[in-house]
Amino acid sequence: MFSSIIQKFTRKRRKEIPLERLSCLWTEKEMTESRSLQHLPAESWRNHAINQFYASYVGPYLAALGPSVPVIDHILTLLEDKGDCLFNSHDPESEEKNNIDETGIPLREYSLTAARTAVDMIKKAHRDFELILGKILIISLGHALGILSNASTIGGTSARSILILQPLIQNLSFKQDIITAIRTFQDNHPKTDAAKILKSASRAAQKQIREQSQVLSGMTSLAMPDIATIRIAIFPQGAKQS
Repeated sequence: MFSSIIQKFTRKRRKEIPLERLSCLWTEKEMTESRSLQHLPAESWRNHAINQFYASYVGPYLAALGPSVPVIDHILTLLEDKGDCLFNSHDPESEEKNNIDETGIPLREYSLTAARTAVDMIKKAHRDFELILGKILIISLGHALGILSNASTIGGTSARSILILQPLIQNLSFKQDIITAIRTFQDNHPKTDAAKILKSASRAAQKQIREQSQVLSGMTSLAMPDIATIRIAIFPQGAKQS
């Protein structure tokens, strides 16, 4: 008798949850998932490549990026509006010009590729990469904006890029890191981590775009079929055609 009483009080009780409460849980889950997707842009830019970049490399990290977001948005808008300008078209003596084809690379394509490469690099190397994500995105997306101006300045493209970015980054705590990285990344041995990342990302982006262009340009167009040859193959000489 006592054993049955003990079993009654010690056995695990099955808790029944009303269906309407479960439906609330499902609704909350859907709302949470919906909120997590709010960072995806509703085609904020006309350019599809920029929208894709934003959805993958910016939108998921809006909270971590904080004050960097308006700067990144501004740079992406510049790349959309003026990014067809050829990369380094105004700096024929620069190091990058010697690394690319004479036909040039559109600034938009180069900048997005460099930024993707840089972010992928810090994701692999840093457990808390979100802490430097804003800085790296601004540096990699904006370091070649000087191409948009043909003004004569000491320091070339890098100097002009810094002048374009300065009004945008005034209130950022890592403003000087951005300036130093853009100013020194072409040095033989860049001293800061951000400059080293930018140098590697820039070279990798140019190499990737150049190889892709070579592959695409090397594709031979499919020749039109020779109808006469096909007819001979189907109907050899002497064969009777119906």
